[in-house]
Amino acid sequence: MAQKLTIFGAIAVFFYVFHVLLGGWLWEGYRHLHQPISDLTAQGAPDRRILTAMTILYGICSIVFAASAYIVFKRFAPKVSRVGMLVFLAMHLVSITYGLFPQDAPGAPLSFTGMMHLAVTALIVPLTILAPLLVGFRLRKDRDFKVYGQYSIATGVFILIAGGTTAIFFAQGWPYFGLVERLNIGALQLWMLVSSLMLFTMKQ
Repeated sequence: MAQKLTIFGAIAVFFYVFHVLLGGWLWEGYRHLHQPISDLTAQGAPDRRILTAMTILYGICSIVFAASAYIVFKRFAPKVSRVGMLVFLAMHLVSITYGLFPQDAPGAPLSFTGMMHLAVTALIVPLTILAPLLVGFRLRKDRDFKVYGQYSIATGVFILIAGGTTAIFFAQGWPYFGLVERLNIGALQLWMLVSSLMLFTMKQ
């Protein structure tokens, strides 16, 4: 049963990508290359309600995936890799609170909810980096999961570099922040998609 539920990782990625594309399409003048994704669900965003609902669906599907993936990991993965999937689960449990703390509208002064949004992000970032690193750390030595383990480590390293770059772009107010952020988030979404399909199609 748990293995069948791992397909929710792929479903979660679909919801995430769709909410980004739909939000950019509905919001005339929204600039994917320059604006953060969280602008789409920020306070005062034109289509915040429907897009927030989609991010909640994304969060629920991600939690189902991470929990079921941990159960499947218990069959074959070393302890460190199982801990990595627990970290991934914790990250999504924390990230679902974004719905309670939407980002401030672009140009608006920092509010309490906006400050909490940044605090949640600061908590999520290290979990985002640790999850694929821990999952891949020992699996890279497993003959059957060597490539996946190496890919997981590469994803963690890439997110570390891209995440740091994203923070610099944000702090400096440089253009193309949206592009850098999407590379960072896209790497994690791709990893969840690959992990989901790998576990779902794995022979029992």
